[in-house]
Amino acid sequence: MSSVVIEYVYQANPGADMAALVALTKEATDLWKKHGAKVSLWAVQVGEIGNMTFRAQFDSSAKLGATLDALNSDAAFNAWRTKSTQSGLARWVRSNQSYEIPI
Repeated sequence: MSSVVIEYVYQANPGADMAALVALTKEATDLWKKHGAKVSLWAVQVGEIGNMTFRAQFDSSAKLGATLDALNSDAAFNAWRTKSTQSGLARWVRSNQSYEIPI
């Protein structure tokens, strides 16, 4: 069984309150963890400086799927989506989903 990660890369909008952005991300972290994800937040320091990466890791693609199903049916997560979009704090850059290749 291979590990799976899903990453959401975003960038703070000019003038954004970084403390508020991190707090909003913390809310998402709690929801992802509630549904089984191992979550971390990264700040890019080489390359696309200023980007942040929200990373969720799973033991299998089945666990990722179960977590996504649970999140999408969680009223608190749907409320967070609305709050996040309306905040105007950041913009989406890209998303990646990667599977570990055992070597």
